[in-house]
Amino acid sequence: MPTASAGLTKASDPISEFFAVLAESGHLATFEGQSATLRFDVADGAEVERWHLAVSNGDVTVTREDGAADAIVRADRPHFEAIVTGRLNAQAAMLRGLLVCEGSMAACIMFQRCLPGPPGSTGRVAPITGATVMSQRRPE
Repeated sequence: MPTASAGLTKASDPISEFFAVLAESGHLATFEGQSATLRFDVADGAEVERWHLAVSNGDVTVTREDGAADAIVRADRPHFEAIVTGRLNAQAAMLRGLLVCEGSMAACIMFQRCLPGPPGSTGRVAPITGATVMSQRRPE
């Protein structure tokens, strides 16, 4: 059974709370059939905090280890806080150079599925159809 090491949470720290919730769940259906390891290096000035996430067929383990991983994600604390609270999209952060992923891009994309949506969002939006897109074209 997956477990989390002690010391994952700090009072009112959104990053620690995010990883503690992942660890507490033990298994995420959104990761069913997926396996990867990711290490998150979050810079806070000169200090770097690390979280190690291991996913094995949906089973999730989070520790504070500084070990090898399929993907290493680096970000400054304010940007990573914005990502785990839904105020910043991880993919947009990567395109803007605020988040760097080394190693398996597939692992990074898999991880994005557990991130929250923007504050106030109510869930998934239905996929847009080709017919809808075509109906919104400007007349020539």
